[in-house]
Amino acid sequence: MAYNTYKNDRNRGYGSSRGNSGKSQNDTRTTEEKPQPITLTAETYVDTAEEIILKRIARDKPDNEGKRKICLTTSKIRNILSMVTSIYDDVIHTTGDKLNREAVEMIQYLRLRIAYEAGRDKIVRDFVEQSDLIGQVKKIGNDKGAYLLFCKYVEALVAYHRFHGGDDK
Repeated sequence: MAYNTYKNDRNRGYGSSRGNSGKSQNDTRTTEEKPQPITLTAETYVDTAEEIILKRIARDKPDNEGKRKICLTTSKIRNILSMVTSIYDDVIHTTGDKLNREAVEMIQYLRLRIAYEAGRDKIVRDFVEQSDLIGQVKKIGNDKGAYLLFCKYVEALVAYHRFHGGDDK
């Protein structure tokens, strides 16, 4: 007796409503751009965040006024910020330069949650890939300073998203 597995159904196209393009229907970029690795420093994280929001994030087609709105909604990006800040509240009160085991475990769980959110929505996935959020979490290890810089980077992404027209509409 042969069993029909989810894997086989997926290969046949069952159970998927995403289509074949891999792009948002509103995405106006003409080619799939592979994100460049990002190196964050205290001097560059703000400029990096602004560049990502301005140049790498998918946008809608121009409206009547020629403006192109950011596809990513504020609520989606703030969900990620909320997870980051909940860990920050614990990490900021730890002493020393190294994170304790519990904090490292929470950061690994954050990585998992970011991947989950990216898997649920192609626009969030684009944002996560373009901003290298998962790569940046992997770099943290048990370095408290690296996590604090990551927090500031995510906050800068949210701020520039809002500043450059991101909203919930």
